[in-house]
Amino acid sequence: MMQEVDQDGDGAINFSEMLTIMIRMHKKTRETQNLLKVFEIMDKDGNKRISKSELKKALKLYCNKKVTSEEMDKIMQEVDFDNDGYISFVEFSQCAHLFK
Repeated sequence: MMQEVDQDGDGAINFSEMLTIMIRMHKKTRETQNLLKVFEIMDKDGNKRISKSELKKALKLYCNKKVTSEEMDKIMQEVDFDNDGYISFVEFSQCAHLFK
């Protein structure tokens, strides 16, 4: 990580390099906050996980996509890594690109 941040290769982090780190961290935090907002909108019952039916409703309402049961099963197989039948925020954030 030091090599990635130490742009001039002098073995120390100067002000400019520190500023670059802080900007990256701020951007990542903002992206995570935005994902959390979307997740919370989709999580209608507020149980901190998205069910198959909540996802299906969100896809129809916000993306104007009518999804069949078979398609929902396929989506859940791709996104529900722990196979508990729900999408956690961690799973959602790891697969957010699928919902764009």
